[in-house]
Amino acid sequence: MKKKKKHTGKKCYHMVNTKCSFVAIVGEPNAGKSTLLNTIVGEKISIVSHKVQTTRSQLRGVVELDDAQIVFIDTPGFCQANSALEKILISNFRHSYKDADVVLLVIDATARSHAGSIAFVEKFKDSKKLVAVAINKTDIATKESLLLIANELLDFEFVEKVFMISASKNDGVTEIKNFLQETAIEGPWMYEKGQTTDAKMPFRLAEITREKIFKLLEKELPYNIYVETEIYKSSEKKAQIHQAIVVIKDSQKGIVLGKDGSMIQAIRAATVADMRNMLKKNIELKLFVKVKKKWTEKKEHLQNAGIIY
Repeated sequence: MKKKKKHTGKKCYHMVNTKCSFVAIVGEPNAGKSTLLNTIVGEKISIVSHKVQTTRSQLRGVVELDDAQIVFIDTPGFCQANSALEKILISNFRHSYKDADVVLLVIDATARSHAGSIAFVEKFKDSKKLVAVAINKTDIATKESLLLIANELLDFEFVEKVFMISASKNDGVTEIKNFLQETAIEGPWMYEKGQTTDAKMPFRLAEITREKIFKLLEKELPYNIYVETEIYKSSEKKAQIHQAIVVIKDSQKGIVLGKDGSMIQAIRAATVADMRNMLKKNIELKLFVKVKKKWTEKKEHLQNAGIIY
């Protein structure tokens, strides 16, 4: 049996006959990595958007499968480093799979090309890591494209398992969970029983708002914005939340606000609905917009955005 790795900074919870594995979910942009993570855990851990590089942080989702605790690390998609922010995202991505016990590559079956995914999986030919592939979006892909991808993977004997799934439909996901439970490494759990993520609530709430901004302003606003929860107070029946939407240009402030404040009101309405569903209480949400020029180059803001620690 493989010896359990040390994952520093995490408290170990010693239980009898337990197993625990860290799984890096990797893949090209929009392959469905965040959707798969949310489906496996059973709640929204990572936000979902068609916009490239929506995932920035090494978000961790935790699921208990009988005696095994599986810790999933959601990662940014493969990308070229054309900016300071993208260089940081690539660094985060590399660290995520470097420290993982299992690499789970998600491939979009509907994509025009899978060259990036195939080139990436080749890197693990001589690795001791457990490598599996999930071919996603089978519900909308053609049989021809599915067969083509499967044939491309046949030469990779080091790939332990190939799954055909639809993460959004929860099809084939049970097979992935069974595989990870069976192959998990003997050792103590790294998180408390019942814990589903290591992300703090203020950050999770900020991510919900960022998701709604991407959805409502997909074409008008670049992705290099972030949301910071400045006030979070929670009682039994109500949560009071104040958030700043941070943009890099004065012109973008007007876009977020919209005519007569119509856009920020729409963002607030969509956000409150999700927050209420997650917290199961009334939400008092106040949103305002700040301009922080070149925030992607400043450590303080990168930390606030959850991009660096």
